[in-house]
Amino acid sequence: MNVDLKTMASQLKTIKQARIYFHKKPDGDAVGAAYGLALGLQAAGAVCEVLCSDPVPATYRFMADRVPVQRLEQATVIAVDTATPGRLGKYKEERIDLCIDHHENNTIEALFKYVEENASSCSEIIFKLLREMGVEITAEIASLLYTGLVTDTSSFRTLSTNAASLQAAAELAACGAPVAEIARLHCLYKTRQRMEIERVLANSFQYVCAGHILGCYFSHADMTRIGTDDSQLEGLNIIVEQVEGVEIGIVVRETIPGHCRISVRTCPKYNAAEICAVFGGGGHANAAGCELDGMPADVLKQVEEVCARYYKSE
Repeated sequence: MNVDLKTMASQLKTIKQARIYFHKKPDGDAVGAAYGLALGLQAAGAVCEVLCSDPVPATYRFMADRVPVQRLEQATVIAVDTATPGRLGKYKEERIDLCIDHHENNTIEALFKYVEENASSCSEIIFKLLREMGVEITAEIASLLYTGLVTDTSSFRTLSTNAASLQAAAELAACGAPVAEIARLHCLYKTRQRMEIERVLANSFQYVCAGHILGCYFSHADMTRIGTDDSQLEGLNIIVEQVEGVEIGIVVRETIPGHCRISVRTCPKYNAAEICAVFGGGGHANAAGCELDGMPADVLKQVEEVCARYYKSE
């Protein structure tokens, strides 16, 4: 059942034990929203467990490790920042009691669902809910939620960034989030492995439709050679988004041999979610994804063909 903010906040206030799930291959928003909610619920007197199908990336691990959690036998089950059951990975068959999300076309069935599609991050929504509950936003909670907000907006550069996003950022900063430290850690600093990943992607650039579509790919063999893992692969889309004249950007990464994850980014004129829906994926209007079997170069060609048809039809 779809509910409003006040109703979801009221439901959260009644929880005594909570099991919080967030999507596989977690990013900063998923981690920030899940653990920020856990801290908020704990402040309201609840006991929490936080689970993901995949490990928390190293860059966010230090934040997650600060949040005390415990194993629960029975609990109210909450899904955050997750649009489809499949995104929960090994937990996709779990019953969901509450769903809190900001993705378009959310298909999770829950007793209570609050989806705010115009929110630039799920962390922004968690911030609103905790305030509605009357929870004090500590510096630790603010740090988690600000991390989710700043990473999901790529330092306030995404098309989903709006006045509400900036207002939430200002309020989280006032609550003690170390904004400069978070921005440097997650949006400026890069490891040597990350620099090499970006070099490999740039070397695979393929331009389509007179340069208005740009695709690139990164193989599992590359990942093994560089000696890195998924924690270094977040936010790779920026490498195609920053090229002048590109209206549709595609990044393909081979997560395991023969299986690829695809991220599509578009300018306002085009809908990334519609493109990815062709392959069973989805997401936001200008930022979406899907998964396909095949070698990275072949997968990129498939996606480029769909993007080219879509581009020419508009």
